[in-house]
Amino acid sequence: MKKSIYILLAALMMLPTAVSAQQNLRSGYFLDGYVYKYKMNPAMAPERGFFAMPILGNVSLGAETNLGLSTFIYPTSQGGLTTFLSPRVSNEDFLKNIADNNKLNLNMDMSILSFGFRTGKSYHTVDLSTKINTGANVPGGLFEFIKVGGSLGATAWDISNLGLRGAARAELAYGYSRSIGENLRVGGRAKLLLGIMNFNVNLDKMSFEMSSEKWAVQSHGKMMISAPFTFDTKENELVDFTSLNTYNLVSNLMSPSMGFAIDLGATYDFLDYFTASLSVLDLGAISWKNTLIAATPETSWSFDGFDSVDTSTMGDQVSGLFTGLTGAFNFQKQESGVKKSSALAATINAGVEARMPFYERLSFGLLYHQKIEGVYSYSEGRLAASLAPVNWFSLTTNYALSNFGHSWGGAVNLHLPGFGLFVGVDSFGPLLNVTPQMIPINAINTNLAFGLNFTFGKYHGRYMKKVEIQTEEL
Repeated sequence: MKKSIYILLAALMMLPTAVSAQQNLRSGYFLDGYVYKYKMNPAMAPERGFFAMPILGNVSLGAETNLGLSTFIYPTSQGGLTTFLSPRVSNEDFLKNIADNNKLNLNMDMSILSFGFRTGKSYHTVDLSTKINTGANVPGGLFEFIKVGGSLGATAWDISNLGLRGAARAELAYGYSRSIGENLRVGGRAKLLLGIMNFNVNLDKMSFEMSSEKWAVQSHGKMMISAPFTFDTKENELVDFTSLNTYNLVSNLMSPSMGFAIDLGATYDFLDYFTASLSVLDLGAISWKNTLIAATPETSWSFDGFDSVDTSTMGDQVSGLFTGLTGAFNFQKQESGVKKSSALAATINAGVEARMPFYERLSFGLLYHQKIEGVYSYSEGRLAASLAPVNWFSLTTNYALSNFGHSWGGAVNLHLPGFGLFVGVDSFGPLLNVTPQMIPINAINTNLAFGLNFTFGKYHGRYMKKVEIQTEEL
């Protein structure tokens, strides 16, 4: 057996290194003066009015996965490297790194134009941004089948929920927040969504039957693709992914799919030194135009598998496997050019922050973050320590536990009158432990963000009362 399905999974694992990756800087949630807190909780108003540098005002790139290169490549006693299929790598050593559902999420959020201003107790924000989300889900049973299928004596395997999804959109948002009394502040954002592309491929049922001569595959799955281009079909209405039709590309881009969503949030100060916060983001949907819906036919395919693996032939085997599986899983067109609505992945943020009574400029915060997206869902808890020694400079460090493991992040923020600059990362680990080709070695749960903004107006930060008192004394 010379062509192997495990290479497709390795290619999926490497996806974060090949795709420009909507993610907010969670390390900045408790960071004093951080302009874009309102994107995580619309009740949180910036301390001054601001105008973002076009394009560079807020750039955020994120990646999360519980897989890494070290999941598939292992050192040998001779100082070389081998793949997880080598008999020198035990089943136990490989499978202990595999979860029931192995996820890969990639995100990008780039502000094209953003500004905010204060009117009395209210704060207003306007954003035009582009967002990209992609993800994959690989069942752990598939890795187990590839590694130990034959040696366990099993001849049939049932594996479900192998999936791939992604979306790209532009977003025009208006946000409003207002203080109610001394302790409560509420806010919301209304977002007009302009859909550019959306795809969702899910093999909800997959079975493998293995004999000494070949592997037989039966699958059932669905695919939905909404894009400014179309795919032609071949015999039996099978989608031909090698034939791309861009005849109406420009007109489709000029008339994008439309949608609407809202963000809701609130903060509440209590017991002098504590602040609780809660937000729900992306409650809405997009009505996608020009949608192709396809499903796998009720047939089966067979193919030969793989022999022993040599790291020097990895590239050839990646190509061979991908070609083999493209032929194995054909999708038959059911509908095309139709409209289909899909909900956004909702997010919940819940936090509590405690300022130290002996030094209020030092605070500790706990943030719970939950993304709700079916098999692509994940949750995270993040503990942060933040310091604002002066009104124009702040920094934070934090530690997080999530479905993707643990991470350590931080951020610094310079927020002078007239000028602001921030840089932050939700996990330093993947950036410090990479191959010479910049491929992360271990699991990834990180988000890198930076931005340049121009501020204006009177200071309305958390230390406003102290500033006013000092001014009066002078």
